[in-house]
Amino acid sequence: MLPEFDPVLYLEAWRVFITRQEILPEVNHMVVNSWRRCWGRLNPLKAVELQKLNPELLLAAQVSSFDLISLARPIMEDIYQFIIGSDTVVGLTNGAGYLLDLVGDQDMLGILDAYDIGVGTLISEMEMGTNAFALAIQERMPARVAGAEHYLQRFHELAEAAAPIFDLTGRPLGSLGVFNMSYRYHPHTLGLAVAGARAIEGQHQADYLMAEQNQQTDQLNAIVDASTDGLLVVDRNGILIRMNPAASEITGLSRQTDLGRNITDLVLYPGFINDAVERRDRIHNVEIRMRSKGNLINCIISLDYVMSGEAILWVIVRLRQEKDVRELVQQQLGAQAPLTLDDIPGNSPGIKRVQRFVKVAAPAQASILIRGESGTGKNVLASAIHNASPRRIGPFLIVGCTSIPHEWVVSELLGYDESVESRKPGGRPSKFELADRGTLFFQNIDDLPLEAQSILLNFLDLGIVQRLGSDRPIEVDVRVIASTSANIEKLIAQGHFRADLYYRLSAFEITLPPVREHMEDIPLLVERIMARLTRQLKKALFLEPKVMELLHTYRWPGNVREMEAVLGRAAIQAGPGGVISPILLPRSIRNQVGDQMDEINVQPLAEVERDTIIQAAKVCRGNLSEMSKILGISRTTVWRRVKGMDIPIDEYRYTG
Repeated sequence: MLPEFDPVLYLEAWRVFITRQEILPEVNHMVVNSWRRCWGRLNPLKAVELQKLNPELLLAAQVSSFDLISLARPIMEDIYQFIIGSDTVVGLTNGAGYLLDLVGDQDMLGILDAYDIGVGTLISEMEMGTNAFALAIQERMPARVAGAEHYLQRFHELAEAAAPIFDLTGRPLGSLGVFNMSYRYHPHTLGLAVAGARAIEGQHQADYLMAEQNQQTDQLNAIVDASTDGLLVVDRNGILIRMNPAASEITGLSRQTDLGRNITDLVLYPGFINDAVERRDRIHNVEIRMRSKGNLINCIISLDYVMSGEAILWVIVRLRQEKDVRELVQQQLGAQAPLTLDDIPGNSPGIKRVQRFVKVAAPAQASILIRGESGTGKNVLASAIHNASPRRIGPFLIVGCTSIPHEWVVSELLGYDESVESRKPGGRPSKFELADRGTLFFQNIDDLPLEAQSILLNFLDLGIVQRLGSDRPIEVDVRVIASTSANIEKLIAQGHFRADLYYRLSAFEITLPPVREHMEDIPLLVERIMARLTRQLKKALFLEPKVMELLHTYRWPGNVREMEAVLGRAAIQAGPGGVISPILLPRSIRNQVGDQMDEINVQPLAEVERDTIIQAAKVCRGNLSEMSKILGISRTTVWRRVKGMDIPIDEYRYTG
């Protein structure tokens, strides 16, 4: 609280300070600080000429502070109404100390003009010395200066009371205060200045927040309108109150004529959607068929709610076009076909025949059956055919016939329509739909159940698919490639495989030769595998000459897959120099005698594969993602092999 102003006391205190630089204890500490700042810079006894902006600069200052002036002016006039006729002037400065506006009695305005104080005058501490307007900004708190509290003697007849004005960040925008004569000063004047400054701050903050809210609303509206997802907002009474352009495009509704109407007059949802709204259940990305203005629309819907306590304020309906979701899924699935014809190296007649087959069969539309022993690279060939075909930009979807339980095959293959499976209302697309405009690869087609074989045959005959529980035929454009290691003819004779399906699948048929039938390609195969391992392990790898000799004479019953497993394990076990010596090879390869293998020391392929996975687990400390990179197979396949071979993966995660 400021001490009561005593003009005689302050005059004596001022004289003591300017003559001996001593401070009497009764002097306000803010005034003392100001006197000390002014000492040595200003002559307290000398008249000063205050700096004033010319009309052009004044206009620029007022324009830059237009918001502050427009807010302050009504409040300044309100203050003046309380003190009119008391020889008082209400003033406003900016943060630099320039007077932007004055409102008050004409007599007092004339007195200030005699002191060179008017709109555009700089009344900072360095110009005018100690004064309440400058102190309020300098000290960031309300200030009073009267009579001899002014450092400059010239202004001892004046008095001011002022308070700072802050923005939302705490930065001073300026100050609001009152001028009058020192003998007319009243303690309540400071309260008026403080109340006026706080009123300006409050209005400024309200305007700022309102402008920010309007800006955010405009930005939100722009974002919503730019969204490719359709958004409908329905109030608690079912009235459509908001719709973005995407929703208008998907539903066919008009933003001009349909807003404000009841949604039930415009859109007919499936029953479970209405039930979900009644129960306030959130729905996320469910496929539906709905009617909008009589038109049947296939789309993906999500529901959310804005609540007020237990009551619904708005229902938020998000719609996505079915084809857009399909394309997104296809892009993700299409990443599963990275291999090309370059990944089938070889100069032998058998491999040359395979390479010619790819070039002939890839551009065609007919189905392809790939035959060959396990491990010969049938998956690689299917991927290469897809990537050499006009469908290469489409998805390459793999159906692992041995990995899907037989009781699930039909639903996995056909999908299901809404309400067929309560766990996922709204349905799920078929594999054929997901592979639209791409390739569907049936891995180990011989393990496909007869019921599923009939489904595949119907698709190959008609080019359409019908989900479980649906009466809607869906036309899709999919090429089918199948692979098998089995004797299909024997399965047909036994009644386990449909002959008519075999004939449809084998429009193009190719058999991949086992490694023992193209031994001359082993150096190329080894070179390709070593290059991949070098990239994955990030270290140079070298084969000792004896190793290549052993690899070239081994018969490779597990074909290319066995070769990859053998070299992968050896590369992991190789020391820092990356040299692979014969000792790192399995006994079945090391103990060959001519073209014969030591049958006693033959290590089964499964054991080689298990040892390789264990070595990878040790190196990667059980990290499945890192293991998949080293082994060159997917993380899912690594996990499946670990579980199938009962490898205690957790033990390797905590080893030092």
